[in-house]
Amino acid sequence: TNFRRNYIPGQRGYKECLVDPKIEEKRAARMHRCKVHEALLMFKPTDFNRAPAAPLAMDSVSEVATVGQPFEYKKPAPGYRMEKEPGDKRTPPGKAEYEAHMNARFDLYEAAQKDASSSLNKDIICDRASLMLLLEFIEDKLTPELMSRGQHNHPVDLVHISKNPSGKGLVLERCFEKKNLWAEFRPYRGGWKRSEVSNRGTFTPAWQRLCTGDHETQTMMVTGLRQVAGAASGGLPDACYRFVEFTMGGLSFLSRVRAHAKEDGKNVELAHKNWYFQEEVTLLKTYWKMLFGATDKYVMGLHRSGKLVQVIEATKDEMKEKSPALIEAAERRLGRLTEMLKQVQAAVENGGDGPWVLQWQRGTLLLGDYISERKVKEETMTVA
Repeated sequence: TNFRRNYIPGQRGYKECLVDPKIEEKRAARMHRCKVHEALLMFKPTDFNRAPAAPLAMDSVSEVATVGQPFEYKKPAPGYRMEKEPGDKRTPPGKAEYEAHMNARFDLYEAAQKDASSSLNKDIICDRASLMLLLEFIEDKLTPELMSRGQHNHPVDLVHISKNPSGKGLVLERCFEKKNLWAEFRPYRGGWKRSEVSNRGTFTPAWQRLCTGDHETQTMMVTGLRQVAGAASGGLPDACYRFVEFTMGGLSFLSRVRAHAKEDGKNVELAHKNWYFQEEVTLLKTYWKMLFGATDKYVMGLHRSGKLVQVIEATKDEMKEKSPALIEAAERRLGRLTEMLKQVQAAVENGGDGPWVLQWQRGTLLLGDYISERKVKEETMTVA
């Protein structure tokens, strides 16, 4: 007779292994198109420690265009409960399905051509998420997380790179979807007040609804408590984004970022975090988000099991006053980022037509061709 265990061995005092025992129960999600074997460049986080700083003032980041109509922000009062969304789904594991899924995500140049055609002559056209991801690698914070999540033997595509069809520069689009690190794993059954199984969904739709001033649209959780409704009830603002441009470290950038809300004509970005994990939200990372997105106010909602307990509003001036060393620390790391991008730009200049990919492999970042496994096998058979 086979008995299913109802415990995780080694979960208490689990100090020696890098991999969380809960992760070992399920096969890692697919996060690469094809493993890079012949790299044009290889990077370690420490390779750029001596790079000069790259100054970038917030006033020098200008908004090019806004697509859609961001809603007017209204500060919510603490005490409201928010509906939790169902858990995310993994990317398709099949080769053809995975390629179709990724190709559908690569729409940055078409969007820039439509909405920011006057700024297509930049050295780098990117989304903000790709810059934030590369900064996370440079800070050596990405590798420990990927290792602990069971990705130590699996390549991870981070950023897709292609040449700008207009003739100058590169287009960088993020491949890595962080949801794959926890999507469809063992559900969390320790939700305190909610008494419901959690598949690690988000509170973002309910949080955005609350910031529009709508706290009347509600649903009821399994315990009978009322909560601000999420996406299932509809009536949420349409997704908006904006393009911003800036020059950093000798490179010109056109960046796309989600646009959430406005307040007296100023850009407001919304985020939420579990109160028990608020230390994961750092001042440095928040400053970069505001910098690359031309954000005037950053609003963080802290919650406990979906109940809003605190609303924190931060402006760029307040952040500078809170930490005078913030600007220097941020610019030093931006210098490392621009040095990496310059090396990538030089490597692909005479490296064919592309596309390419920056792929993570056991703590090393590799620049290689972004091709399918089928094409690799065909080339191998031709050589043989």
